[in-house]
Amino acid sequence: MNRIFLAIALLAAFTGSGSCGDRETGKSNACNIVSFTVNGEKWDVGDKTVTKMYPKGTVVNNLSPVINVSPGASVTPASGAPQDFSDGKTVTYTVTAEDGSTKKSYTVTVTVTI
Repeated sequence: MNRIFLAIALLAAFTGSGSCGDRETGKSNACNIVSFTVNGEKWDVGDKTVTKMYPKGTVVNNLSPVINVSPGASVTPASGAPQDFSDGKTVTYTVTAEDGSTKKSYTVTVTVTI
């Protein structure tokens, strides 16, 4: 009985636990923007978009977003890098998962109300 238990335990150890990520490297394939803030204000994060509305007169041509992404992932442009969101400009942020190959792009826009 002990040999059967040992054989099952060893088999489970070699086949992995079935969790997300690359089975060979153990690196995650999660590539999401978890939060996006500017000056402490949260922006709306969707599946592939990030949006924010500001009142007329708000200067949006030199904003430095703080971006939190999935654990182990990276984002380009980098969190904290100043961006110009004026005149309906969009900025595309690309999140690369820890596995280095899984990517997701987000279109970020600001609307200044009239």
